[in-house]
Amino acid sequence: MKNSLKFNWHQASVLSGKNFSLNAEDVNKRVYQNPDPCTLPEQPFVAIKLNTNLSSSIINLFCSVRGNCCFRLTSEHFPEGETIKTDHCSYAHDPTSSPPCFIVQTGGTIGPARKILRLQSTWIKSFQINKLLWSISAKDNYGILGDLTHSISLYGLMEGLCIGTNVTLLGEWLPKSQLDEISARKISVLYATPIQLQLLLRAFEIHKMKPIASLRMIVVGGSKLTSTNSLKLKEVFPQSELVEFYGTAETSFIAITSSDSPKGSVGKAYEGVKVRVSDDSGKSLPNGKEGNIEVSSPYLFEGYVHNDTIHPHQNDYFQTGECGFLDKNGYLFLKGRRDRMMSIHDVNINPEEVENFLLTVEGVEAAYVYSKLDRFKSNQLHACLFINSSKPDVKEIASMCQRNLGFNLTPKTFLLIDENPPLLRSGKLNLAAIQRILETA
Repeated sequence: MKNSLKFNWHQASVLSGKNFSLNAEDVNKRVYQNPDPCTLPEQPFVAIKLNTNLSSSIINLFCSVRGNCCFRLTSEHFPEGETIKTDHCSYAHDPTSSPPCFIVQTGGTIGPARKILRLQSTWIKSFQINKLLWSISAKDNYGILGDLTHSISLYGLMEGLCIGTNVTLLGEWLPKSQLDEISARKISVLYATPIQLQLLLRAFEIHKMKPIASLRMIVVGGSKLTSTNSLKLKEVFPQSELVEFYGTAETSFIAITSSDSPKGSVGKAYEGVKVRVSDDSGKSLPNGKEGNIEVSSPYLFEGYVHNDTIHPHQNDYFQTGECGFLDKNGYLFLKGRRDRMMSIHDVNINPEEVENFLLTVEGVEAAYVYSKLDRFKSNQLHACLFINSSKPDVKEIASMCQRNLGFNLTPKTFLLIDENPPLLRSGKLNLAAIQRILETA
């Protein structure tokens, strides 16, 4: 069978959470040695409820892997008493001959999350690459901060279990308790998004906690980490190496940083990946020229699942929807999402550039920059800032923007909100929720 690799729980791995622990022997008894470990639907696509009993959800996941069902973890409502059900799809998946596959979803930062189909082999290939790249051994302990319905969290879980490390699911604890668990369990490798790390930093400062020396690597994805928070993380985890990767649910790893990566870069192309920057006609652009980021990769998804039908990805290069450029040494720099571009005073502006700067301001926890027409029908830039107890001064923020970004990139107004920002289950900012807040402000 082509691409027949499937997820396999390593004999040395132990998975634990707030109220459970599972080892390879438990899984073997309940999944592989039990002739009828759980009742799988006859249809080969299954949805698995991710509920408070995480151990049950994980067992159902590996039952699905054993039966070569195409599984999907979800937090959606199930009929009472059910934890696994048929997930209808017209894709021709034959459990006896089709490559093992599964469904994850995109982050859904702006619009609804999209379901995507990918082969298990596309993740397993990178498990082995990362094991060598980061010198992962059985002595390592993985920590996963996010919700398992999000691809970065599920990826970290499966990588740890498949290559033989212990894994702790930290998502059920609040940030201070997460730090306590990271210390007590001697977590050495942490998978996280920038927002999740920011919450840890805030808890560390509020509770005046001691630095944690066990953590040796922080793997960050989902969005760009600010330079300010990168420095603060060194105070919390003094022995840690910060590895940022750029990728999407559709592509998996695209680029990854190293100690040689220049400031502001997301690193060079991941092993086996080809990155190019093109103009709107599809023509490749030279180094230094900003354009659309496209990727050719052995880790690409198979297609989107929409209305129970698979819409295959068919092009050689996948368009990420991001804009950026490559420098002469092959380092990739991101400018922001194409679908968030806006025109201010006849100049194309990417709000993410402004947001990234605002996140460097003391007291700003999260930033959302948007445009709105004024009474003269002219587009103006505005900012919504979620702040902490430091309560930054609006006039000082505006002055900093003008000095560092210039007139066009300085928001006309700043709305300060003294509360935690709304987050998606993926750990990213929920921009749609922020837009609803603005509508009622």
